[in-house]
Amino acid sequence: MSFDIDLYVDSSYNGFWPPEVIEDYFQEYHSKAAELARNIDWDEIILYAIYCFDEETEALISADFMLLRMDYCRYCKFAEKIAPGCRLFFVRNQ
Repeated sequence: MSFDIDLYVDSSYNGFWPPEVIEDYFQEYHSKAAELARNIDWDEIILYAIYCFDEETEALISADFMLLRMDYCRYCKFAEKIAPGCRLFFVRNQ
């Protein structure tokens, strides 16, 4: 049984969506982030998704998609402050 997931784009709520739609967004934003990462410095990242999970069941509760360019040090500070049930996705310049 799959449950609908809260979808956010740039932290704006977009309703409940099935996992397949979330996966489509993930693919799209990963591709966009990889494209943007071609033009960033060696010490920067593009943050493109934040997934929040239920800590007991490990079910995906929400997904927020964005394209945020930041230096890696700032990212690390942000990662320390985020809830333990969240997972951050980013790309670097290869």
